[in-house]
Amino acid sequence: MANKNYYLFKIIWSKNYLGLAVDKKLQNNLTLPLTTFFFWPRENGWQLLKEELSYKPWISKEDSINILNEYTKIINYWLLNANNIENIKKLVLDSSELNFELLAKF
Repeated sequence: MANKNYYLFKIIWSKNYLGLAVDKKLQNNLTLPLTTFFFWPRENGWQLLKEELSYKPWISKEDSINILNEYTKIINYWLLNANNIENIKKLVLDSSELNFELLAKF
């Protein structure tokens, strides 16, 4: 069974767009970037993320599915709360399975 805590979503939150990237968590709180940032809705980040994950054979299919599902949850949450950055705190509280870092907000 995949452990979602092995992955970290990095978020750039704006009223007009949402930037998301995925890192692999390593020991000692170190991270390794797995993807570039995808900016929703400027590009189809979900499809680009799916493609990028497919080029990384060391990521299991189960982990890829979990990453894509969590990515979808974050996008859907942003769509409902884009105008209120303070609601990101609610996402943290409501989603213990999500592991992310808010890098910037505009």
